[in-house]
Amino acid sequence: MTDPLDILAFAAHPDDAEIGCGGSLLLATDQGRRVAVADMSAGEMSTRGNVTLRRQETEAASKLLGLSARLSLGLPDGYIGADPAHRLPIIDIIRATRPRIVLAPFWEDRHPDHAAAGKLVREACFFAGVGKIGSGRPHRPESVYYYMLHHPFQPTFVIDITTVWERKQAAIAAYASQFQAVDDGPQTAINQTSFSRFLEARSIYFGAMVGAAHGEAFYSPGPIALNLFPEPVNAPPGKLPAYGVWR
Repeated sequence: MTDPLDILAFAAHPDDAEIGCGGSLLLATDQGRRVAVADMSAGEMSTRGNVTLRRQETEAASKLLGLSARLSLGLPDGYIGADPAHRLPIIDIIRATRPRIVLAPFWEDRHPDHAAAGKLVREACFFAGVGKIGSGRPHRPESVYYYMLHHPFQPTFVIDITTVWERKQAAIAAYASQFQAVDDGPQTAINQTSFSRFLEARSIYFGAMVGAAHGEAFYSPGPIALNLFPEPVNAPPGKLPAYGVWR
């Protein structure tokens, strides 16, 4: 990959980025931004499916998102962050792709891999700018933002994903082995219809915080620099805006 990325989203497992920030990635690729996802593991410890099937599902989801690249770090599913050396491949990918913006799972989560991924990315983004650690030319991303998986947080900002909501749903549905409700085989919490209802309810809730039908929440550890006061996203001409908690 020769051209620097605009956005690089890290995920502990295939499907994490689609769930947490898939709508925002779609908006970015629709605008012509260079966007990639880096999966830390292949999801090989998942209760349902297998590595070959997960790879096929990941390829299908990546096409739906319009990604410039889908990268894999090859870290062990279920043991992400167990070895300090796991930071090095993240540093290498940051230096190789030179993204302006990095996205990562929020570092508090019920799944230990998600929590570890957020922590590793936070550390790697700093050390990627330190020349004596790892290999390759140093590069530190301009911004690091965290997306929500299981653990709720008070968002720093919410992106209106109303126009791409159905396409985000399609990208998630590409992982049929994980999310399709079936009667045979092992059952999990995320292949129940209640999980898809939860994801939709959460997107509606955060959308309502900014007067949109659907939204994705992000957290920034520090203030975001602006040149002028931010302006709200307006409804299309002739349409009333969605309900807004603060309006």
